[in-house]
Amino acid sequence: MSKQVKANWIEAGAAAVDQRLEPAYWLTRVFRNSYVRDGKLQRVRGWSAKIQYQGVRRTISLGAVDQEVAAEKAANLFAQILQNGWQVSGQGVRPSVVAMPEGSDPRESVDYWQLRLVVRKYGATPEAEPEFSCRVHHEGVGCYFPLGTLNEAQAAERALGIFQCVVREGWEAAAVQHRRELTLALFWSGSPFCSTYTTVHTRPGEVKRDEMEAGSMNVLVVEPDATVAATLRDLSNRTPGFGCRCTFVDIATLRTITQKDEPGLLLVNRGLPGFSGEELDTYFKQRFPSCPVVPFSTFEDSEQLFNSTAGSRYGYFLHRTPPGQVLHLLEEKTAAKRKPRLGAGSLSRWVRQYFKKQIDCLAGESGGDVLPHLTPREHQVMTHLCRGALDKEIAEWLGISSWTVHNHLKNIYEKLGVQNRTEAVMEYLQK
Repeated sequence: MSKQVKANWIEAGAAAVDQRLEPAYWLTRVFRNSYVRDGKLQRVRGWSAKIQYQGVRRTISLGAVDQEVAAEKAANLFAQILQNGWQVSGQGVRPSVVAMPEGSDPRESVDYWQLRLVVRKYGATPEAEPEFSCRVHHEGVGCYFPLGTLNEAQAAERALGIFQCVVREGWEAAAVQHRRELTLALFWSGSPFCSTYTTVHTRPGEVKRDEMEAGSMNVLVVEPDATVAATLRDLSNRTPGFGCRCTFVDIATLRTITQKDEPGLLLVNRGLPGFSGEELDTYFKQRFPSCPVVPFSTFEDSEQLFNSTAGSRYGYFLHRTPPGQVLHLLEEKTAAKRKPRLGAGSLSRWVRQYFKKQIDCLAGESGGDVLPHLTPREHQVMTHLCRGALDKEIAEWLGISSWTVHNHLKNIYEKLGVQNRTEAVMEYLQK
């Protein structure tokens, strides 16, 4: 004997048509298109709907970011199609997959970019107004470009212009003409691995050279990308107690440093030739042995930074600082000193104190205001996980079994919506 349950199917004929005239019908049928980047599913902002009429089925982008508004638009659009046919489908809406002549690049359409506008989590400064951004990808290279407006039409036009600049003039020309959003990481220690990272917006074109305040620590920057170097110089000059007189395109040009420009801190791109060899010793360290050298690197986003970070025997510590504050670790220490001086020993001590303070704050917080869905024990597990501890080590420190730690991690992954330890650490630290 079987029980018959009323099916939630669509009736045929006039009853089916009547249902499709109601927003409630479309509320569960609108969707957001998605695409895969770096093996992860990404969703676009706008909602779409599949509409079928007279044997023709089309996917239509509804131009709405709210699900209920999208459902109302879908119902209204279907009513118009029912009355006037498919010719009205292009009025006020746009196809979710941009129609282009055969062989054309859909990225040459404004509609393509309007579907891919996003508002990024971090701006150029903590006080920056929100704005649309777009990610441009070409020939294996990708980058986010802030667009300076929340007007969708204007932002899409600017995004198309940036893409065309990248394709026709190259990435270097685009970097000179347009702002880029980058994640900049400074690597303060290798064992344990200690890094601070922040969001920066590059400054295209020429940046005015500011005069250093008297008593400021001279920061020198070695970076081949002129816009990144100019951005670091500008951000250093904005940091109380610090200033940057000049930048260098490679390590060899460090030999031109004069006694007048005696450095207090050297920031050098760790990807440059000669960084880990004799060249840096010859041109800089032998001449200025007491000046600390801090390597840095830029990434498309913080996820790329985490994916490129290898663990170390003594764990790894990564801390996001406020947008644009690249020298956040040193600000507090130098604020109270009239003419701060750094040495390898004092910098190492400051780094230990800084990261110990971050970990102590993390361990001392209940986490209720930040991640209320994690239990106190799960916060303890994540604190040790952020230090690079293994399941067995976490179990010993917390006095529980490795199996219990495994269960806690399984619950944490589910609550944070991540798949592995690296993603969990990245999500937790960013909160």
